[in-house]
Parts: sequence; C-alpha cells; structure tokens
Amino acid sequence: MRLKKYNYFQRVYLPFVIASVVMLVGAVYSERQNSIIHTQDLRNSIRNQLAGYQASLEGALNADIQLVQGLVAVMSTEPDLNQERFEQLGEMVIGSHSGISHLAAAPDLVISLIYPIKGNERALGLDYNKNDAQRRAAYKVRDSGQMVLAGPVNLVQGGSAFIGRFPVFIGTGDDRRFWGILSSVMHADKLFAAHGLTDPDLDIEIALVGRDSMGPQGEQFFGETAIFEDDPVVLDISLPSGSWLIAARPKGGWQARAANPWPWRLVMLVAGTLVLIPFFAAGRLSAARKDIIKTLMRRERQLETLSRRLEVAVEVSKIGIWEYDVKTQEVIWDQLLREIYGLERQEPISLDIWKGFIHPEDRDEAVKTLMRAAEEGGYHTSEYRILQSDGNQRHIRTMGTTFKDGAGGMRMIGVNLDVTRDVHLREKLIEANHALMQRNNELEEARIAAERADRAKTEFLANMSHEIRTPMNGIIGMADLMSESNLGEGERQYLDTIRDSSHALLKIINDILDLSRMEAGKLAISPVDFDLQRCISGAVNLLRPRAREKGLWLSLSFEEGLPGLMRGDDGRIRQVLVNLVGNAVKFTHSGGVDIRVSKVAGDPYHLQIEVEDTGIGIKPEQAAHIFDRFSQADAAITRSFGGTGLGLTISSILASRMGGGITLCEDKQDGACFTLQLRLEPAEGVVQLEEPEQLPDIDRLDGVRILLAEDNKTNRLLVRKYLAGIKCELSEAENGREAIALCQDMLPDIILMDMSMPEIDGLAATREIRSMNLVQPIIVALTANAFDSDREACLAAGMDYFLQKPINKTVLLQTLAMLRASQLEQKQALG
Repeated sequence: MRLKKYNYFQRVYLPFVIASVVMLVGAVYSERQNSIIHTQDLRNSIRNQLAGYQASLEGALNADIQLVQGLVAVMSTEPDLNQERFEQLGEMVIGSHSGISHLAAAPDLVISLIYPIKGNERALGLDYNKNDAQRRAAYKVRDSGQMVLAGPVNLVQGGSAFIGRFPVFIGTGDDRRFWGILSSVMHADKLFAAHGLTDPDLDIEIALVGRDSMGPQGEQFFGETAIFEDDPVVLDISLPSGSWLIAARPKGGWQARAANPWPWRLVMLVAGTLVLIPFFAAGRLSAARKDIIKTLMRRERQLETLSRRLEVAVEVSKIGIWEYDVKTQEVIWDQLLREIYGLERQEPISLDIWKGFIHPEDRDEAVKTLMRAAEEGGYHTSEYRILQSDGNQRHIRTMGTTFKDGAGGMRMIGVNLDVTRDVHLREKLIEANHALMQRNNELEEARIAAERADRAKTEFLANMSHEIRTPMNGIIGMADLMSESNLGEGERQYLDTIRDSSHALLKIINDILDLSRMEAGKLAISPVDFDLQRCISGAVNLLRPRAREKGLWLSLSFEEGLPGLMRGDDGRIRQVLVNLVGNAVKFTHSGGVDIRVSKVAGDPYHLQIEVEDTGIGIKPEQAAHIFDRFSQADAAITRSFGGTGLGLTISSILASRMGGGITLCEDKQDGACFTLQLRLEPAEGVVQLEEPEQLPDIDRLDGVRILLAEDNKTNRLLVRKYLAGIKCELSEAENGREAIALCQDMLPDIILMDMSMPEIDGLAATREIRSMNLVQPIIVALTANAFDSDREACLAAGMDYFLQKPINKTVLLQTLAMLRASQLEQKQALG
C-alpha cells in the first residue's frame, strides 16, 4: 500500500513538483536577470546622458578659465591699468560666447575695476578686508598663488554665481609682490540653464556636489538632497582648482524591478497546461515591446536634444572633442577639432595621422603622455605644437580622461584647446620680463656705482676733515698758548687775526661736513624737552659781543601766551638761529637786529621767529637763489664778508626737518628779514633748570700717569705744552704698537689715543689693550674725523671718551680731571 502511494506520487506529483520547481527557479532566475539587465541598461543610458553634461560643463568652465588666465597675464604687466583699459581687455575675454557675465579687479583687495560696469555698480568699492569670509577666500587665493573657483555665492548686486578668483602678482624674483585679485563671475542659474540642467523635459534628476570646488567634501548646491541617497550615477567634473560631483537618477527614482507584465510571469508558471496563455503572453510581449520602442524613441529624441545642446556649447567654447578606443585604436574627432588641425570633414583620422600633425620636437612627449594615460587611466593634460597643412604652427592644450565603456573596454575622451594666442601673450610677457630684468640689472649697476661714488665722497670728506683738522689743531692750539704770553699790541693783533682766521676756516669745514651728512641722511633730529626762552636767548646772547663791537642793537621779544616748555631738538634750533642772527649782524653796518618770537594761527607749538635787520638788504633777482648751496647775493659780498654760502642752505634743511621752513620776507625796503617757522610738540615731562656747572679740580691730575699715542709731532708738542703746568707723568708713543708696549711697561692711568696712526691704528691698539690682563686705563680718543660713525667706532672698540680736534686746552684739562675723578671714585667704591 505504501509502495503504491509512492509510485502514484512519483507518477503524478513528482513531475509536477519537479516541473513546478524548475519553472519557479527559471522564473526567479529570469526575473533577477531581467532586473539586472534593466538596471544596467538604465544606468548606462543615464551615464551616457550624464557624460554629455559633464563634458559640456567641464569644457565651458575650463575654456572660460583659460581666457581669464590670459587676462591675468596681461594685468601682471600693466598693474596701473584704468577702467577704460580694463573694459577693453574684459570685452576681449568675455566677447559674445563666454559664459562669464562680468569681471572685477580688486587691487589691494578693494574692487575698483568692473566690466561690464552697468548693472554691477553696487560691487564697486567692495572691500574684502571688511568681510571675514571674503577676506579668508582672498587670502587663500593669495597664499596658494593659484586660481580658486568658489560658489555659488550671493552677489552684492543680487543673485548667486560662481566666482573664479585669480591672484595677480607683479614683478619677479625678490621684487615679486601681490597686486590683488581678479574675479570672474558666472551666474549659476544661467550656467545651469545654458547646459540644460534645468530643462523640465529631462527624464532624469540631476544634482551637483562640491561647493567651492571641494569635490566630495563640498556641500550640495544643485538638485534635491535625496538624489545622492538613492545610489545615483556619479561622474567627476575636473576643475583647475578642484572638482565637482555630478549625479543623476531616473525621474521619480529607481524602479524596484523590471517593467515586465504580470501575464508573462503567469506564462512561466502555467506554460505546460494552457494553450491560450502563450498567445496572451505574446500579445502582452508585443505591447510591452511597443512601449519599450516608444521609450527608446523618446530617449533617442532626448539624446538628440542633449547632443545638440552639447554641440552648441562646444562650438561656442571653441573646444574640439576627441575619442579614442584603446583596444581597437579607433579615433573620432568632431568637426571643430578637424578645423583646429586644418582637416576637411571627409578626411580620415587615425592615431598615426594625429602624430604626423605634432611638431617633431614635441611628438615623443605628447605620445608618451597619451599612452601612459591609456595604460594607467585617470585624468591627463599636456601641451604641444602642431603644424597645419599650410605650414601654420598652432599651440594645443589637450585634456582627457580614461573610462570603461559598457562592454568593459577602455576608452578615452577629451578636448583640445587652441591656446596659440595665450602662448603668444605669454611669450610677450616673458620678453617684457626679460627687458625689465635687464633694466633692473642696469639700475643695480647704476646703484652700485652711485654707492661707490658716495663711499668715495665720504672717504674724501673724512680724509679732508682729518688732514685739515690735524694742522688746524696745531695752529689753534699754539695760538691759544701764545695768547697767554706777554705780547705787544701789534703782536696781539697778529695773533687775534690768526685765531679768527683759524676759527673761520674751521666753521667752513663744519658747514661742508654738516651738508654732507644731510645729503646722506645721517644728520638726525633728536627731540628733547627744553626751555624755549632759555634756548633762544642763549643763541642770541652768543652774538651780542660781536654786535656791540659794531655798535648795533640786538633786541629779542616773545609774544605772550607761549609755553615755557616744549619738545624738539634745541641744539639744531640754536644752530639755525646762530646762522640767521649771525648773518644779520655780519651784513649790518649801522642800526641793529630785531628778533621776534610768536605763534602761528593760535597754535602755541607752531612757532614763527622773525629776524629783521637794517643791513645791506637783498635784491629781488638775488632772492631766488639765496637758499642755494655755495650761493651768496653776489661775488662782491663774498669778497667783502667771506663765507661759503652754506649757512642758509643748512638752516633751511634743518628747519624743514623740524616741520617748518625759512622764507625771505617780501617788500622789505631797507635791510633783510627772514621768517623761521618750526612745528614743535608739548613737553613730555618737567625740565629741570640746570645748576651752574662746577669745573673739575685740576689738582686731581697731580701724579697721574698719562700716555699720549700720537704720530703727529706738532700735536704731541701741543699736548705736552697743555700739560706743562700739571704735576703728571707724561709718556709719548708715535704709533699704536709702541703705545701697546708702553702700556704694559708704565701701566698708565689715562691714555690719549689718536685714531689714525701708522703700523697699528688707535682702534686696533685699544682692542688689544682691552684684551690684556692688567689694570685697565681710561682711554680717550683724539681724532680729527668729525663723523658720528667715528665716535661710534671708538666707543665700540672700548674707548671711554671722545675728543675732536682741534683740542682746546681748557676742554682737555677739564675732561682729564673729570675722568680722573670718576676713576678714583670707582677705586674707592671697590675698596
């Protein structure tokens, strides 16, 4: 019984079960395969459409960026271009086909140049420094030195746009500096519309990610957020400063399974039992086929529309498109690329024909780049020259990418740009830079020659100062010593003449050196707090004895309300006043000189000092040159009164550096009148009145050991005479080497060290003495040089004090006494 049931099951149910299982497995397998094929076909179709949008956007953006980079190259050679010039260049860049809506240049990060200016007036004057986000974006462009594509961002004048920011640098090498930023603006809505992304008839939904060219890390700026969450087809849009991601899915989302009719599935279940079902299934399949054909035709029309849009976009951007099948080596060029290479429409094209167009010098590198990209995949770019059939040479920039097609084969697609104009512009820029470098070299040589001449002049002045002051030291010193002798009236007159002439010559030397320091910018103004009336009165009182000798009055008056204390360089103010009042006394034979001090326009620190005399006066034709160097009213005055004509020149320069100037009063009938204006400041503290200076006790020098290092015999004699009345021990050395030896033997308390000596000069001798293991003496510099640098060199070498030749006896003795007193106090403090 059990066996009978088993046989029945085998005969009846088992075939049915097996058939059912087979049909079910076949139906499931067919369903899966149909769904996979449907999904693959749908994704490939979307990928093909998306590749067109990718190429369209990438080509248009890169073409516009290349145009703007050409403008950046021009601006780096014309940093001072105006709005009119900027509009000319902007029109060349934007033209009638560019996707750029307008350009804006921001020298020093402030927008001051715009093209076109109409409709963009609100952006003028925009300062990136006042907006944190814009300032960071600008600094990013400046620091990277590369173009940055930002956006979409909201514009000041309304709307949103993509902004390409290009850094502009001027100069080369160490002189290269950041000029500002050039921005190109592409309206986002216009860009999306121009490339068909907003077409309502699209059967796909598109989204873009990568705000500010940040690729996958950037924010989404176009399309619905849900698109990226629904496993979309994604392609990379390569940009010079980053990338975007473009994604797409079918409108409404992916279908869960293939759109096959249910009757067909029923046919798979009951195919062996019903006869009508196959006819019904065939009918349903026919209807489904018709629907598929309609869908394919609609997609074909959409693809044709998209292809036309892509063709228009490529034609507008002047970009040639090529394709290359790595396996079959089939090459496809569009018509624009054929025009770039000079090929007719019907002429065949191949890899070898392309190689034949390339310039022989560039061929190997261009072919290697293409083959390497074909093997390794990814994005590649290169530049090379081509020779057209008519002999013309063009410069080509190629960009391409490698991908797998639906059949699993490797294909390449890319674009060619004719960048001949950019290359020529770059060559002109290089030529201009070369000319600029050559000019810079010439200027550098001129600068070196000028510095060499300036050093020669400085050395000459130093030598002149030393050579003149050295004998002057002997003349003035001996004259001072002779004045202490009992002389007759005639001899006294001769001696006074020698002394006056020597001091006049010394003043001329000082004036020439002051002028030299001013021209070199080494004569500094050193402001201090000082008493105004004490300063001016002191300068005027210096000239009262001379005025009394000539029988002249010398009056000084101050306006009420002037501050007692001010801040300025009181030493230079005295120098200017001594020059002005001294000239007034010199050129006045009868009458006198009036000095009036007042304030200008109620400002108590804007001083006006008038010096008016009743002297010989100045003619109008002479007034124009009165402040010129080495210039006086006329040659007769020079013969009568002497002088170099530098006093007023130096005074005018000093007054100018103190914020004022000197002018000659107009309409002065008799005599002359000069007006000195000075801009001073309020005192910062309280000026203490100086206590009467107490002269050092000369008796302190009794028993002091003094070493005199001086190569000039006259100067040694002079110092010996100055110290004749002092009970001191004086030794003499004629050069630095001898001074070092004597210092070790006699252990002097004070050394009088001349700077310029044979064998070893004073500076080197001082440094060697300071390095010795002995009780260090006080070292006083004796020099005929008059520059501040000489004083600094002496102190840097280890000297303690500085005396300038010609040396006055009183000054020498007081200085030695002061230094000796300080030395003794230090010894007592040390026990």
